[in-house]
Amino acid sequence: MGRIQLHGITRSFAGTEVIHGVDLAVEDGELVVFVGPSGCGKSTLLRLIAGLDRPTTGRVEIDGRDVTRVSAADRGLAMVFQSYALYPHMTVRQNLSFGLENTRMPKAEIAARVDEAARMLEIGELLSRRPTQLSGGQRQRVAIGRAIVREPLAFLLDEPLSNLDAELRVSMRAELAALHDRLGTTMIYVTHDQVEAMTLADRIVVLRAGRVEQVDTPLGLFNRPGNLFVAGFIGAPNMNLFRTRAEGGVAELPGGLKVDARGAGEVTVGIRPQHLHLADGGEAALEGTVRLVEALGTETVVHAAAADGTALVTVLPGQAAVRPGETIRLAPDRAALHLFDADGRRME
Repeated sequence: MGRIQLHGITRSFAGTEVIHGVDLAVEDGELVVFVGPSGCGKSTLLRLIAGLDRPTTGRVEIDGRDVTRVSAADRGLAMVFQSYALYPHMTVRQNLSFGLENTRMPKAEIAARVDEAARMLEIGELLSRRPTQLSGGQRQRVAIGRAIVREPLAFLLDEPLSNLDAELRVSMRAELAALHDRLGTTMIYVTHDQVEAMTLADRIVVLRAGRVEQVDTPLGLFNRPGNLFVAGFIGAPNMNLFRTRAEGGVAELPGGLKVDARGAGEVTVGIRPQHLHLADGGEAALEGTVRLVEALGTETVVHAAAADGTALVTVLPGQAAVRPGETIRLAPDRAALHLFDADGRRME
């Protein structure tokens, strides 16, 4: 079992509160990702769960047991850091077995656990090497293996892939997802990369300034962001956001495009770049001048600007014949519009 619950967790440093009343439940076997901009409190929250720090107020529970004042070593959790933190003078096998040896586990059990972890991570041929003889991806596998052999209640991973190059990050993401499926163990994963969060998570916790903004599945956040912050943070490229006024249930966007809005007053209309398409001749549309074209082969990302300077971004399928300096007309998928009130909250 590995159910983790946080009840009213706060954390203050020198009188400044950096974590503000977080309540959260991570179910047994879930892969939950903490995501948010730098300084939002995601690593601090992970350290509070791990027992490397203690909350100012609130309670941490693991499988119903209050562990708020229990040491990190006695919580039954395993942590993988951004830094591999391998012992350079030890072989891979010794790095994997060292923690178990300190618990006086029988040698046969240690060998069995190490061999099984090496098999899962495909590092069996590396067991006699030292860390200096390994690539970055291999070192990260060893760091993860060191956590696996402990057979913890949950894994806590703090930006474990951030030191890897872009191509290796993609392959390691897939390996982590497959590993979670095989183990079925609770994992909490911290990252600032929302693409990493979207591809890995069962659920995502979006944090800002020490507060939980929204908790949902990746597609739940993408399709129904609860506020402007989540709308702007989740999804790549960023959502197009248009601040305007609604009169009689209608809001007007740059270029005169009118969309349905509830009631009257200040609203923000959100349109994801993937939900804009090239308009045909008679279709009501946003109009802008193309500034930049990113030709990616399978899709084309077009950056444009409306007459009033408002940025317009769209993702067009395939290799669209669009050039900088051209005028482009973009029509939205009206069923996929997002509306937010003057306070930035989603309007149902």
